Amino acid sequence: MKSFLKEHRGLLIAAGLFLLFLCGWMLLWSRISRSVGDAEQEDAFSQFVYSGAYYTLCDAEAVRAYVPEAESIGRSLCGTQLGDISIPTPAGAEVCPLYACKALEDAGKEHGLLLLERSGGISAYELTGFQVLDADPSIWAVCAAYGIGAGKDFESVTVRDTDGTELMQITDRDALDVFFRKFAALGENLSDDEAAVFYRDAYIAEYGDDGRITVENGKASAADDETYNKAMELWSRGVSVVDIRLNNGLQLRGCLYAPQTGLFTVYGIYHFTEPFF
Repeated sequence: MKSFLKEHRGLLIAAGLFLLFLCGWMLLWSRISRSVGDAEQEDAFSQFVYSGAYYTLCDAEAVRAYVPEAESIGRSLCGTQLGDISIPTPAGAEVCPLYACKALEDAGKEHGLLLLERSGGISAYELTGFQVLDADPSIWAVCAAYGIGAGKDFESVTVRDTDGTELMQITDRDALDVFFRKFAALGENLSDDEAAVFYRDAYIAEYGDDGRITVENGKASAADDETYNKAMELWSRGVSVVDIRLNNGLQLRGCLYAPQTGLFTVYGIYHFTEPFF
């Protein structure tokens, strides 16, 4: 036996090292697989549908847009239990209790924010869409889904620059009536090709028709880097983020207002001819 071990010592060492490598690789792969599985499991909880509306996982900052006094996300935010919701995951369906937001509920507001209980913890979800608006909705369909029928349905409109600095907040009733009129006039959702034409036309209006901006396959393309940079500076000039707060408790947050191109992004892209602000 000793002579065998001595004679095949090199082979045995190599085999041992290979086994160590194999064990290490299997351990590493197991950890990677577990991490991927955990990520997929968590991703299943990034969004759910409740009563025809999409709810998206949000952080404490988003919660404070609805409940300014909220210091954190916890059980104190929970109001009436709305029932249980089944979330399909790679590991199988997981059933979780779903709660109304107490502050909104006490104020008689709609469910702009919901709380989900999972593994003893509470997560917050913001209403970010409706299933009925999935197919290129007109602005009138958006208004109908959100319960917007007149200026009186708006509580406030906040305008920020793209860095997050607040530029203005509209709360005056007459000003909100004017905003509603312009908002309702946005009309039909534009196709990518139609939106791209407005980008090109804005460039032509500013610099003339030099043929360096073309529209193809739903995109406005520049002929060279210089033209691209010049066009981007123009198109982004004055762009602001618009948050709309409604009296019913719902919000349309993160709308984009682009005055140079005359485009307003809500659910899709809409064109305006009369400036909003």
